[in-house]
Amino acid sequence: MTPDEREARDLVGLDPWGLRRVEKLLVGLDGVGSLKIVPDGQGGIDEIHVLSASDLGPKQIVRNIESALLAEFGLQIDHRKISIAQVRGPEIPVPQVEEAVSEPSRRILLEGMHIERAAGQKVTCRVELTDRGKAHTGEAHGPDFETARMEAAAAAVLDAIQQVTGPGVTLALQGVLKIQAFNGGFVIAVVNGTEGRETVSLSGIGKIHDSAEEAAVLACLKAVNRWIAER
Repeated sequence: MTPDEREARDLVGLDPWGLRRVEKLLVGLDGVGSLKIVPDGQGGIDEIHVLSASDLGPKQIVRNIESALLAEFGLQIDHRKISIAQVRGPEIPVPQVEEAVSEPSRRILLEGMHIERAAGQKVTCRVELTDRGKAHTGEAHGPDFETARMEAAAAAVLDAIQQVTGPGVTLALQGVLKIQAFNGGFVIAVVNGTEGRETVSLSGIGKIHDSAEEAAVLACLKAVNRWIAER
């Protein structure tokens, strides 16, 4: 008998504490609910009885037990000494849920955007939106450099959205930021929305395709669309 085999024999057959260590290992395995280990009286294991409520198959549970005993204690056991009894859990009836019928999600859509340059390095930005088939146009002005144009585009789209929400809601641009990430350009917009005594901070991001100004408009739309739809 090798030293490892002797240690495994002593662990199971001669030391009650060692037997409890084996039980503790096995009950922690997937598929083992409760178990009983029967020593053979000669330092080995005669039988292992397992009660399982798992979806694992009996053969898989047996393999798990064999592998765990071998890896942890160097103990090899014949799979024929392991019996698995599976019990079926109580069947819980699935309640019948009526399918919810919801109205189409409300989304304000971008129809167009125009930037007009004027003397004195000034720009005017106009944004056309539609909400449930109705058109709204917003307008804003600013200096003719990129950050200011993005801010004017964002302010114009908020001006158009204010026509949708009415006087009960106030939208204020907190800022826009152009960033480079993942081999592309993006614009982040942050908008403060106020209704009654509640003020929320809304944010959105738009990918730059044609221009940073258009991305700023899309970012603002993404920031407020969900909030508007939930009101």
